[in-house]
Amino acid sequence: MRTPRVVLALLVGAALVALSGCAAPTPDMTPVDLRARPTSARDQLLQQARASDRVITALAPADQPGCSAAVAVDGTVLWAGAGGLADVNAGIPVTTDTRFDIASVSKQFTATAILMLQREGKLSLADPIANYVDGLPDWGASVTLDQLMHQTSRIPDYWVELDDIDVGFSDFADQTMTVDAIRRETELEPGTGFLYSNSNYVLLAEVVARVSGQTLPDFLAERIFTPLDLEMVLAPTLHAADIALSYDDDIQLQEAGWTSYGHTGIITTASELARWGDQYRAGDIIQDDFSVGAVDEGEEGPGELYAAGINIEPNGDLKHTGRMGGFITDFTVSADRHTTITVMCNGHLSNRFPIATALWTIWDPHSSE
Repeated sequence: MRTPRVVLALLVGAALVALSGCAAPTPDMTPVDLRARPTSARDQLLQQARASDRVITALAPADQPGCSAAVAVDGTVLWAGAGGLADVNAGIPVTTDTRFDIASVSKQFTATAILMLQREGKLSLADPIANYVDGLPDWGASVTLDQLMHQTSRIPDYWVELDDIDVGFSDFADQTMTVDAIRRETELEPGTGFLYSNSNYVLLAEVVARVSGQTLPDFLAERIFTPLDLEMVLAPTLHAADIALSYDDDIQLQEAGWTSYGHTGIITTASELARWGDQYRAGDIIQDDFSVGAVDEGEEGPGELYAAGINIEPNGDLKHTGRMGGFITDFTVSADRHTTITVMCNGHLSNRFPIATALWTIWDPHSSE
């Protein structure tokens, strides 16, 4: 899922060359009040915001599935912009208020819930998953919560089993059906070490429910979203007027039928996700334990460490990407933890990586994508 850096460089270079000739989409995409800032800082922010607007104009075509992006510094959104279409057939544009499924970027919230429960003494990452989920194969007695969180369990991805019983992406499959599919995976993948599998986080969602007495959607709402005043909801396949539709490579509607969660399914805006990123700098919901036990991803990403649902990049940035159908997301927190940039799109071939790279060039040139 990673785009080669040379391709990104060419795309971003072409976009930046084109920026001088592009009109900004709207003049009101800078949420922060600039009046209280010194003139020099205000001028710099305005220049960065205008350059960012032009990035969106250049890389989110007005007649294609769209993208929404946001930049936050120390938890304050300094810029947000959007382009393209939320609904291609109806011609409804993506705005900064458009919501998207953030797909696998959701995993860090599930991991955070598990760590919160461990701090409260209600579970240990050393516990085997069989302590919390009944009916698992023999591996349930040896695979630990730590292995699930850090993607080293070697449990096959559940979609393989769903595919074997002809349950396709657009067919209905809820949390119960998905857990049952994982139960049918009697053999672990050969080898040891990192192997990314969504099954791990589906099972962690079940652990949260067993230990807390609340479903993961309810736990996140009560313990994370509401206390932090984040407009987020864990509701896979949710439909609403302000939620973008999902489009495949041929710009055909691609609606998921799978409502399982833990690995995906949080619905929100780019700005709300950018605000969340400040938890890695100044939060008490995310604490230093998020990086304890992080494992090297090896061939999956040389030099990258997989922590609690988030990658620790070789340069110190925190990063995770996500895809669910046509929904694609890029989430990055800078190495110094002050800047968060998020990009969300509703077309599988949309320019999330070039947009993110261009925005980092504008807002934090010392950070890399």
